[in-house]
This record gives sequence, C-alpha cells and structure tokens, in this order.
Amino acid sequence: MSKPITLFSGYSQKENRITNYCLLILKMLYEENPKYLSEALGQLAGEDVSSYVGVQFRQQEKKEGSVLDGLIVQKGLTVYIETKNYDWFHDDQLINHLKNLHAETPGLKLLLALSNFEGTEPDRIKHMRDLCEREYKNDILLRTASFEDFLAALRREGIPKNLADAIDDLEDFCNEMSLLPSWRNWLDAVNCTGIPEDVLVHNVYMCPATGGAYSHDRCRYFGMYRNKCVEQVAEIEAVVDVELRGEAKLKWKNAEIPEGELCASARAKAAQLRPEMESVRVFLLGTLFPTEFRKDSRGGMQGSKIYFDIAALGAKDAGELAEMLKGKNWSEMG
Repeated sequence: MSKPITLFSGYSQKENRITNYCLLILKMLYEENPKYLSEALGQLAGEDVSSYVGVQFRQQEKKEGSVLDGLIVQKGLTVYIETKNYDWFHDDQLINHLKNLHAETPGLKLLLALSNFEGTEPDRIKHMRDLCEREYKNDILLRTASFEDFLAALRREGIPKNLADAIDDLEDFCNEMSLLPSWRNWLDAVNCTGIPEDVLVHNVYMCPATGGAYSHDRCRYFGMYRNKCVEQVAEIEAVVDVELRGEAKLKWKNAEIPEGELCASARAKAAQLRPEMESVRVFLLGTLFPTEFRKDSRGGMQGSKIYFDIAALGAKDAGELAEMLKGKNWSEMG
C-alpha cells in the first residue's frame, strides 16, 4: 500500500528514506512553480516535458470543424522512480516496472533509475534501455541518474531561498549516506618514471587496457610520479580504452566534453604513441601544474599507482592542489 510523501517519513529502510526525501523536494518544486518541476524532470529525462507538467490555459484553439474560445487541459504524465544505494538494478524488477508503466494512462511515461553511479552508465542498464526501446518503442523513456545528477537538476535559477536551503539539506543527507561520488576527492599518483614524455609532452598517460596493476579507480586528479616525488598534477578529463582497430570505449569522463570528441582524441594519441599495442588505456589530461609532493619513506614507489584522499585540502582545481601539495610529504596525507 502506497504512503504519502511527508517530512517525517518513519521509514527505517535507507532506500525508502532516500526516495521520500527526493520526492519531497520535487513536490516542493511543483508547489512553488510547476515550471521548476518541468525543468528538473526535463533535465533528468533529456526531453522537453514542459507541456506535461501543470494545467495549460489556451484560447481560440482550432479543432476539426470548430474553434474553441477557451481550453483548459492537463496532459498525462507518469514517472516511476527506482532508487538504489548502489548501481545494481535487478532486470526482473525493471522489466515489471516497465510492464506496469506501459499499462498506465496514455501520456509521457518515464522510468528513472536513481543510484550512486560513479562512471558511465553500466552495461546492464544499457541492456535494459535497449529492451525498453525494442519492446515499447517510444511509449516509455528509461533513464538513469546519479544523485549528483538529481541534485543538479533540482537547482533552478531564481528559486526561493527556502527551496535552495532544502536542496542543500538534501545534498548534506546524500553526503552522509555516501550517495555522492567520491572520485572528486582523490588523487591518482602514477609511476611515470619510464615514460615521462607522454605526460609532459603529449599531455596523456597510457597503459595496457587490462585489470590488475593497470586498473584505475575513477579520480579527479592525476599525479605524475618520478624520483620519489609527484612532480606534476592535472585534472583527468577522461579515460578511454582504444583497440588496435581504432575502436574506442569511454570508461569515464570528468570534463564536460562530448564523448565523441574525447574518443577521437584518445584514438589519435594511441595511434601516434602506441601504434603497435592491441589495446591501450588513454588518460586524457588537463593543464599540468608543477608541484613537489614527496615520498618520505625509504625506497621508490611500490607498484604502479597509489591513491591519496585530498578532500581535507579543499582545492578548487588542479592549480590550487599543486600549490597546496608543494613541500608536503606522503606521510602527511596518509
């Protein structure tokens, strides 16, 4: 049995509380101005939904054989939201949601899968999107959104302070529940002793597109290590796997650059610098900033990489991070 959306949810399950608070903010947006809700849903759906949210008032509208002096209309809109604490959605559950959504009143129908997506859309969700398009054609939209995407869609230009404060409170709650991506707070310090030119001259880092030592968690920053020191810091724009045949697959991107442009750039770098490799992982880097973040323990770097949580520094970009790391030792950031 369904329950109303309320400030005091009483839910004990984490997913139910998250959904309640997300719906509560959407309800507040609608009550303040239907336009705010239509813009938020439109951003999440990737479609213009303005004609489906709120009652429309029109006059002198031509119909077959007549002209209406006045018209008040409300189009059909149904949104299903499936919330997960982690990016694992069960196929059977989504299939049942799609069947039930298809049976709803005609109109715009959206199934939104909301979760803590850290990278690109998982293949299993793409599989479900293909199924949705094949089975229901244009009748249902299946979309995914991270909680970061959801918060970004809520923030509208000109909304009242009480609404803006409520959205900030929701962001704090999401942070406390570990629902927002952590990659923004991490530096991937990579051993570049043998290939510094890739970074310094060509503004990329490359490694085999395999797992193990060459797998890298998503991070915001790249640190070039050699001579017991991280010498350069840059923001990671994207990581792309490129095959010998020129096929490119985006693993994740941090920059607001079209996927096609990033893949083309990675293909060009791979062809130029590793033409003989069957598969290569290409880190496309932003502007490099010199720093001196020293390894103060004995010996060189063990392994190909090490991660540092730099959240406490509060750096706004790579330039600030490079300045803040100058003169610091690794033991200070452990």
